[in-house]
Amino acid sequence: MKRVGIIGGMGPEATVDLFVKIIKNTDAKKDQDHIPIVIDNYPQIPDRTAYIFGRGENPLPYLLESVRRLERASVDCLCMACNTAHYFIEELRRETKVPFISMIEVVLEKIVEEGDCKKIGLMATDGTVKAKIYHNAFENAGLEIHNFEGGIQRLIMESIYKLKAGEHEQAKELFKNAISVIKSKSYDCLIAGCTEVPVLLSLIDEELLEGIKVFDATELLAKRVVSLCKD
Repeated sequence: MKRVGIIGGMGPEATVDLFVKIIKNTDAKKDQDHIPIVIDNYPQIPDRTAYIFGRGENPLPYLLESVRRLERASVDCLCMACNTAHYFIEELRRETKVPFISMIEVVLEKIVEEGDCKKIGLMATDGTVKAKIYHNAFENAGLEIHNFEGGIQRLIMESIYKLKAGEHEQAKELFKNAISVIKSKSYDCLIAGCTEVPVLLSLIDEELLEGIKVFDATELLAKRVVSLCKD
């Protein structure tokens, strides 16, 4: 069984969500059946969106620091609980011999496999949208990500940062408002493309999501980790 290394802390609650989803997707009858996981919960990694917009410190040296700690822990594969941080994934892959699982690649594979998503909405940070982290990968596969109108994107971004600040009720209300508007736009599917978004989805009433097909990047990453590392 392979040992998994998670670059975490972006944010901590999203890291916990990935950890829990790996556990829940593991067919285990006893403790010893679970995958060994080393989490480097490193909240001091600078804000990825701020850097992409030219307003903050470069997160790459911090991400590499986390990779080195996980290498010293003898992990067999790496992943990170942050979509926006995938802006740096190719640089990280060049700097380590440890295989690095990309949640963007995993989501793309799943959507291509299902084959029925034409109008795709991306619930993500402004940084992920601006850097076209999903857009570029999907366009290379002949698929198009449709950006939300500015008002919807602002609600999503504000809800993400409210959640990071521990202001769950405010985050919930902002996100509910965003989902209400998104539902009227007739998307074939949505990508939960920020690791805070699945946490936000868990806070709102299920009825609000009725009829919406959502691909949870965190869940899909967890499943890939399990499939690659369980045996």
